[in-house]
Amino acid sequence: MTWFKAGIFFLILWLVQTTLLWRIWPFGAAPSLLLCAAVCFCWLYEAYYGLAFAVVFGLLLDIQLGNLFGVWALAFVLAVLPAMVLRRSFNPERVLPFLVITLIATLICAFIVWGINSMFGAPASALLLLRALPALFISQAVICIALQLIFVRTIIKHRRDRRYIGGTM
Repeated sequence: MTWFKAGIFFLILWLVQTTLLWRIWPFGAAPSLLLCAAVCFCWLYEAYYGLAFAVVFGLLLDIQLGNLFGVWALAFVLAVLPAMVLRRSFNPERVLPFLVITLIATLICAFIVWGINSMFGAPASALLLLRALPALFISQAVICIALQLIFVRTIIKHRRDRRYIGGTM
């Protein structure tokens, strides 16, 4: 995937998340499509697409929501770091390690955004966050696994044959 295609994909997700998803999501807390895409791209690609676009679209989300500047960008960056670090230790085709990484990223992002906003006077309580976490975990996991299953087919190239092809032995 090129930077241009990844940027268009993140732009579409940002538009859907900020205009449509918050209004039509039936279960309490709406998932962050940008976080799902950033974690998926950091897990599958080594070209830092996820990290770069997490910062850019995190800042755009801060500007649009009128929050403190940089909260979402910082939360996205710290949330995708486990995916970047553990990418080399696990096979990107496997769903279970990616599911664990997704849940860790969701937890990190939720607590960072809540913590920074509550330090600066936002009226959100910890109980409200803890009540929304199960629905948020399930929705983030479903979206991230769907993205992983879509993108892993275009990334992981399997050899056509298991036997040796090449020069002489």
